[in-house]
Amino acid sequence: MPREVFGNDFPFMDRSHIMTFEEIDRLAGIFVSLGVEKIRLTGGEPLLRRNLHELVSMLALRKVEIAMTTNGVLLPRYAPALSAAGLDRVTVSLDAIDEATFAAITDSGHTVASVLAGIEAAESVGLGPIKINTVVRKGSNEDEILELIERFSNRDIAVRFIEFMDVGNTNGWSLDEVVTADEIREIIGSLEKAFIRIRKPVLCLCEHNCHGRKGENHSEPNRNNL
Repeated sequence: MPREVFGNDFPFMDRSHIMTFEEIDRLAGIFVSLGVEKIRLTGGEPLLRRNLHELVSMLALRKVEIAMTTNGVLLPRYAPALSAAGLDRVTVSLDAIDEATFAAITDSGHTVASVLAGIEAAESVGLGPIKINTVVRKGSNEDEILELIERFSNRDIAVRFIEFMDVGNTNGWSLDEVVTADEIREIIGSLEKAFIRIRKPVLCLCEHNCHGRKGENHSEPNRNNL
């Protein structure tokens, strides 16, 4: 969420208007009755929601798969409780391995080391298979693609590359900054047969950027890649 857009004076939704866990669970029950088999907790950053494990334990009674997309920073603190409550797996947003590149993209004050620690924490309590989402932006992090592949190639972790997506007027989107799926495949070259999925973005109803990442998109994965 870019600081220049979502600063201290931004009129965020009043807490009284945020759905309670009971309301979310009730909606989940309706969706499950209509055939939904998986629920994904996302955001923003879902781990900022106090006592999130309580919601997970409620949803777990619905007998559906429960997944979560997160920036990973708070997983060392919360992964054990989330796993015990019934969370099945996590997807972690990570757009670079290089600390300077990561800092420029996220503008969050977090570090790559803190995200990697979160991934380790998730692995240690069985929240897998873990997936990594990387939004690729020309002139920003396309040179991180091979480094990301190398970092996770010997682990049961899928790295998924996502085209930079136009989500409105809050992420400074420009077609000139898009690295297409075909271009990503060219960068990968002979490594394309590795456990990698390249996703094109699909329609997203969010009106804000997700996971505290400056100037990036939020897009839900194609069903075949889940």
